[in-house]
Amino acid sequence: MKKAYSFVKSNIRQLLEIIILIISIIIPFVVDLQNLFREYLKDNSLSPDNLIYHITISRGGYIASVILLITALHVIWKINANYIMNSKRVYHKYWYEWYWFCAKILRIKKCDLVLVPIYLQFKLVIKGTFVEYPLNNEDYPILDNEPECIIAKHNIDEGLQEINLILEDTYVIEDDQIPMPKRKLFTIKISRNNGEDVGRHYSEKLIEATINQVRKLNKVPVMNVFASTNPLNTKNIAKRVFALGDRGNVEHLYVFQQEEDGKRLFNPKGHQIY
Repeated sequence: MKKAYSFVKSNIRQLLEIIILIISIIIPFVVDLQNLFREYLKDNSLSPDNLIYHITISRGGYIASVILLITALHVIWKINANYIMNSKRVYHKYWYEWYWFCAKILRIKKCDLVLVPIYLQFKLVIKGTFVEYPLNNEDYPILDNEPECIIAKHNIDEGLQEINLILEDTYVIEDDQIPMPKRKLFTIKISRNNGEDVGRHYSEKLIEATINQVRKLNKVPVMNVFASTNPLNTKNIAKRVFALGDRGNVEHLYVFQQEEDGKRLFNPKGHQIY
């Protein structure tokens, strides 16, 4: 119930727009438009200026339904032009299909990635679901004299059929947080954080280190990502490392989500991004 309330509260605008679209579809079938606007039809003959109104009223049924739906969509697209989805500070764990619907049908162009699960951040950015993902750069200050990232590789002899990529950013990721079946795989761990800094910082060095390590690999059938990256670093890594289409060397990408409490273990099953 709490999750449903949170979803409605955060997406009330989109839900109202869906209701408007539904109403625009059914109005011609429950309202006698010809009778309701009889005087209008009598006093206004068909002309280029009132063509749409005249057809909508006089034809009714399916034609009127389509015209009203298209009109409602155009109005919604206009008012959504500068709207930012996920602007309310609640946890935005929704199905990807909902994000797709809001972006492609309701034409919402902007989506905030704060408080969105990391796997969804990767998926939204890589698939280019929205036009923009606005973030306030001041919330992610750049560290002065940031040290180079520490790169460690484990289980090198396990081959390249399936690889783990651990991105240690806001929080340290311990070995026992990784699902047991994945711990013996060849693993590349890139660390910006030694556990002493829990601040959220933009790190070009973390992004560049990830780019270099991934591109050094030959064709990778499966890559598993375990990350504690903040939204700004996630957005840049997703876009600059993995959103390469046919130019990329990773065939299938899976991102694993951490639990919200306790030891914050990563879930045993990853989310396939592509």
